[in-house]
Amino acid sequence: MKTFKSIFKPVAIWLVAAVSFTACEVDTTTVMFEEDHNFSEPSDTVFSMLGIISKVQDVAERGILLGELRGDLVKPDPEYGYSMGGAWFDLANFENLEDTAFNRYRDYYTVVNNCNFYLDRADAEMERSGQKVFLKEYAAVSAYRAWAYLQLALLYGEVPFYTKPLLSYSDIEEVMGDKSNRKGLEEICSYFIDDLRPYVYVELPNYGDFNYGEGDAAILSTQLMFLPVGLLLGDLYLWRGSVTGNQADFAMAAQEYRDYLIYENYSAYYRNDVVYETPEMNMADIDDGWSAFTSSTDYTENIGFIPFAREKAYGKVGTLSQSFRLFKGSEALRDLVENSYYCYVAYTTESGESYDGEDAPLSRFTGIVEDKQFYGTEDAPQYYYYITVAGTPQYANGDLRFYDYSSGKIDFNINKYYSSWPHVRTYRAGTVYLRLAEAINRAGYPLTAFHVLKYGLSRGNLIKYDANGEYRRLMRSGYTFYDMYDNTLNIGIHARGCGNAEMDTLHYSLPAMASRPDSIQKVEDMICDEMALETAYEGNRFYDLMRFAFRRGEDFLASRVARRNNPDMPDQTLYNKLKDRKNWYLPMVEN
Repeated sequence: MKTFKSIFKPVAIWLVAAVSFTACEVDTTTVMFEEDHNFSEPSDTVFSMLGIISKVQDVAERGILLGELRGDLVKPDPEYGYSMGGAWFDLANFENLEDTAFNRYRDYYTVVNNCNFYLDRADAEMERSGQKVFLKEYAAVSAYRAWAYLQLALLYGEVPFYTKPLLSYSDIEEVMGDKSNRKGLEEICSYFIDDLRPYVYVELPNYGDFNYGEGDAAILSTQLMFLPVGLLLGDLYLWRGSVTGNQADFAMAAQEYRDYLIYENYSAYYRNDVVYETPEMNMADIDDGWSAFTSSTDYTENIGFIPFAREKAYGKVGTLSQSFRLFKGSEALRDLVENSYYCYVAYTTESGESYDGEDAPLSRFTGIVEDKQFYGTEDAPQYYYYITVAGTPQYANGDLRFYDYSSGKIDFNINKYYSSWPHVRTYRAGTVYLRLAEAINRAGYPLTAFHVLKYGLSRGNLIKYDANGEYRRLMRSGYTFYDMYDNTLNIGIHARGCGNAEMDTLHYSLPAMASRPDSIQKVEDMICDEMALETAYEGNRFYDLMRFAFRRGEDFLASRVARRNNPDMPDQTLYNKLKDRKNWYLPMVEN
């Protein structure tokens, strides 16, 4: 296996440096590419791909901050004072939004133009020895272009749209100034759903390993640096459905997420949780399998990264661990965590043998023993119940995903980023399962979506906890987004921090609602809360609130962000500002 010691330093300069959107770097007659350059050798495409990733690095960390600082889970840490926070404190307050510290839309267009150039010059159909030479990279570049446009639409609303490379600064100015070629979120999603569809099952490129620092442990597979097309398609369907309200888009989003999870064998894994080791629930005795993936590859959870180095000699150094020192978890997040409940239940197996945690087969502490195969027919489903309950649930306050070993207590400092593990995560299993739940819910199946949160999505659980015939309705739907086959590892996402959530009927259950729309709204509220508990600080929060608000109205976003500093006394000025959807976007101004 090849190893690149400094993978982003010797990239193809003709590609990376040439496509600049900064006016002072070129004049209106400068040709930005070699007109006759085409990709004819595999080496051409390797270095051009690395060049594109280096441009993605320029926006990746900023994107995390844009997604979190405007949401409801983060607040400026007053200990550092306004002078140290500067523009980032302004962003959190939705003020001075022209500031170039975070508002540089041309950096995204640099990614777009590099991708356009590659896709215009590389021949996806070229074959050698029966293999399509550029197909993997063609798919990867197409995904990065779609991702860049999606970020632009989420940040700026309606944006200039073009798919051919711009070869001079005058070309750039003409396109960027032409308001007739602009597209909004719905149009961008529709375009790239069609554009990406042919590449869903194309294997991602792999150039060996990337050393991002000194030592054998500082290694990341280059294959993890590319965006899975199936997951990106799921996102595009989810966003489009949220704008249009088309139920079929939600079903397609769910199908894409589920198909990827099945194809790549990702589970809501029972070992990615934080649990008490004993029924006494002594905080000193917990086992943490959840936070480990924030500082390691952990292939059971992590799906993709935008890579950074931890030393300058190895490339662009990651800085999120420094940036987030100015912020901490909000009071709204603290309120949500402190009003969560950890549930502990000791199980026995069919043989009567007792398990209270550490020695339990497969389940460890969550108590979910191996799922059995589905039996029966569509009209007469049967399932072999695999557990009986010994004792009654015991409860404690709080969600252990926010437990900090150094302090020995629930902590709201932002500890998901480390200088020793500097990468930006693009996808991980927990996030995808929550989006799957969101899509299933809006497709019209709230009880099944709730299974993702509480029980774990499996055939057995769908049958066992089917209270209203939803499982039979799913089997007749023509979709398979609910069917995880013989996946026996899924637990409810809530169980990752709250123990035996599947047995918690006192604090975590889905009440009977008057109608299916009411159930959908209730489950959506629970999904929104679970996204906060599971993915806080990971760059998704403002966009999650935005997506829900497209379906629920502006108050959904405005009321939550306004509560972040004081859940009992919302910031009325901030609320009024965010009730106007225009204020969700950055101004696209020259700066």
